[in-house]
Amino acid sequence: MIRTVLGDIKKEEFGNALAHEHFIIDLDHVRHDGESKIETVEEVIPEIKKAMAQRIEAAVEVSTIDMWRDVLKLKEISEKTHLNIVCSTGFYLSEYHPAYLDDMPAEDIAKIYEKELTEGIDGTDIKAGIIAEIASSPKGFVGHEEKILEAAGIASKNTGFAVSTHTGIVTAQKTVDILLNKGVNPDKIIIGHQDLINDRDHHLSLLRRGVNIGFDTCGKVAYQTDETRAHNIMFLIEQGYGEHIVLSNDVSRRTYFTSYGKDGYTAVTNKLVPLLKEYGIKDEDLNKLLKTNIARILDN
Repeated sequence: MIRTVLGDIKKEEFGNALAHEHFIIDLDHVRHDGESKIETVEEVIPEIKKAMAQRIEAAVEVSTIDMWRDVLKLKEISEKTHLNIVCSTGFYLSEYHPAYLDDMPAEDIAKIYEKELTEGIDGTDIKAGIIAEIASSPKGFVGHEEKILEAAGIASKNTGFAVSTHTGIVTAQKTVDILLNKGVNPDKIIIGHQDLINDRDHHLSLLRRGVNIGFDTCGKVAYQTDETRAHNIMFLIEQGYGEHIVLSNDVSRRTYFTSYGKDGYTAVTNKLVPLLKEYGIKDEDLNKLLKTNIARILDN
């Protein structure tokens, strides 16, 4: 069973999926750059349809409570496009955290996650299907970041739902430590944004612990080339870890849209996949990256 905004479906029904996306998001209330938001169903649907035209059938929408997530809009998007959408519960980086987290222990934060996973979000019957995008800052855990991660571990252990993170090289191993210490199944963990780190030994050190990693910022070539991403994926497949990698674009602002001359939600299918095919990926391995890995992780 995979929990989508339109209800539970069998994992075989999920389809080719993007594992880490944002359709409705507001980071501008912290960044104040006038760009870090996607507000309307009308602006995002044409972008989503371009990915669907390239055989994308599903997405994990990882916008958090403090990213001003809007599950009613996500439901409307799913109804109008027929894209399977999994929405999230969780909190992001420290600077986005609401003040009420200050005096709240991890156990009580976990209850917020658990309610949104099992009862509904914001007074609706729409339920989260993953705990995400649980974040840590680039130089280490800041503020309540470690506490919200501990809460994610508690909630995952209690409910069986997966945890997906926003993680750099500094906090990656400790993130895994905390989640495993809380009893989380390692195969229910996605350590996100690892394609930004061009270090194969680092990737292997995580994968050997049984977790999954996200190559989930495809198309963001200012940080890493897609050629590097593809070569690293091929290496990890050769090392036997093709079942533990998921793919996405992480579109977190409208200026990543194709209407602004960028790849939008199509970088995985339009840029990365052709490179993988050029480098000799087998169809069965590509199917794992796009479909069966994320479905297995989400299945509960």
